[in-house]
Amino acid sequence: MTQPEIFAAGAVLWRAGDDGPELALIHRPKYGDWTFPKGKLKRGEHLLAAAQREVFEETGIRPVLGRPLAPSFYDKEGKLKRVDYWCATPTSDDAVDEAVDPREVDDLEWVPLADVSGRLTYERDQPVLEDFSRQIARETVPIVFIRHAIAMSKADWFDQDELRPLNQRGRERAQQLEVLLAAYPTGSAYSSTSARCLETLLPYCAAEAVPVTGLPEFTLGTSKPAEVAARLDEIVAAGKPTVICGHGEHIDEMITHVSNRLGTPTSLAPLEKGAFVVFHTADGELVATEHHD
Repeated sequence: MTQPEIFAAGAVLWRAGDDGPELALIHRPKYGDWTFPKGKLKRGEHLLAAAQREVFEETGIRPVLGRPLAPSFYDKEGKLKRVDYWCATPTSDDAVDEAVDPREVDDLEWVPLADVSGRLTYERDQPVLEDFSRQIARETVPIVFIRHAIAMSKADWFDQDELRPLNQRGRERAQQLEVLLAAYPTGSAYSSTSARCLETLLPYCAAEAVPVTGLPEFTLGTSKPAEVAARLDEIVAAGKPTVICGHGEHIDEMITHVSNRLGTPTSLAPLEKGAFVVFHTADGELVATEHHD
């Protein structure tokens, strides 16, 4: 299969209307089209960051991302373009009008779901709409599992291992995670009590005013399988957005336990340092999964 050369990200932004879901469609004067908000990634930009930025720039609305949708592929001037989409809801119904360049987008309409198909200009947007419609307006709850970012080498650290901090690359990744994790609904944050795990979440938790709780059961040397399982079961049962940061030695086992608990055993590649998996859940079921480096 031909590999994409152009990457973009966007969202199907929706809200509850009097007669059911309403979706945001934008009009672009340059093309004279009606479509979903989206745009190309900047150099080195992550998909999640691009989706947030592009939706805001084209609608003036800050989105909260839900489950991922089917990507769209199409030819763009002889190059294959891939657009990744998410379901998204507004943080507020009030748009920041000055955020939108009228030369790029000159109109936004909230269109009832039943009318959206007929309003879309491009056939390539129809599969995205169909994927959204399969679980109409089903708000999902994310459970995010993060392996801590890169820490100082054990050979260069002469204190307790639990106190070993992130190195420069690790701190830079923690700053990136502040933006990426903010794409999702905020709720609770749990971590190993080790410094490298807590520091991985610190920028995000500080920016979003989310308290982080260090748990011995998620910590190397003090964790016990039965206690880990019990805590994870509590988190799943609570049905609230949650971020969990742990060690490579057992974060993958935690992911496996939760996927089994949700009734959908999932086989995922082991997480690299600083990478994360998102389980989008609804009513105690696993709806979708994302894996981000």
